[in-house]
Amino acid sequence: MKKLACVTLDMEPDYGDPEKKIRLLEDPKYFERYVSTINKYGAKVTMFTVTSLFDTHGSLFQKLAERIPLEFSVHSHTHDPHNACSLEEVQNSQAAYEKFTGAKPLGYRAPIGQIDKDGLGHLLDHGFTYDASVYTSFRPGKFGYNNLHIPNTPFQITRNDGKSLVEFPFTSIETIRIVFALSYAKLFGWGIYSLLLKMFGLPSIALLLSHPYDFYFGSIPSNTIEGFEAFAMARNTGREFDIFEKTLATLCSQGYEFVHLSEVYEQIKSNKLELFEVENWK
Repeated sequence: MKKLACVTLDMEPDYGDPEKKIRLLEDPKYFERYVSTINKYGAKVTMFTVTSLFDTHGSLFQKLAERIPLEFSVHSHTHDPHNACSLEEVQNSQAAYEKFTGAKPLGYRAPIGQIDKDGLGHLLDHGFTYDASVYTSFRPGKFGYNNLHIPNTPFQITRNDGKSLVEFPFTSIETIRIVFALSYAKLFGWGIYSLLLKMFGLPSIALLLSHPYDFYFGSIPSNTIEGFEAFAMARNTGREFDIFEKTLATLCSQGYEFVHLSEVYEQIKSNKLELFEVENWK
């Protein structure tokens, strides 16, 4: 099977910013650097978008779509991790997406990976063809998870009425299950992170996770995030774009083809994937 890489961008306001800006879109130096980096490596971006932002940032989204190969997908309607995939969130996000794009959304990504059995049921009921919410790693804390038993490759979620969707989990580095994300590459530093990539590798379908603030978190003024979380997210401030570029270059050197997530879905939807029944989802 061909090696396919998807650059995913979770489009939401800058984390911890009282002004709720999205500097990646609003600051020309960040915007132009992002555009030039994506185009330099022929990457394609699947942008999981908080759909309430279509009303306030729609023109900026269109501006980005004019400059890079960009497709839209859904990242809930309000980005409330306590209400990540309720019926209301799914319905409102679907309606906002259809209003903005004129088409039905194919995919959904719940905030902080907080998908549950009911949420998957709502996606199945509303015709979503894929979900991309499940971390295949371990994280302690309030919104933590232990999904080391989950496959690190796409699998199928089925329901006893015959409906199904494909789950594209957050990719982790094989064996050690460290998330394949710009934030983790910043945290470990490129020297260590690139060594882990070389030693353990990635699956043949790899989703790279990123957020706008991953490119400048340490430079956000009056940020409200404190403690270890702030320290971890501010690691390698000033080197974010360099690390991002090295990550894309590594994917190219390893023979990955950049595609949109919808393109991956079209290629694998008829494949025999590992099955998980939604009725038994935990």
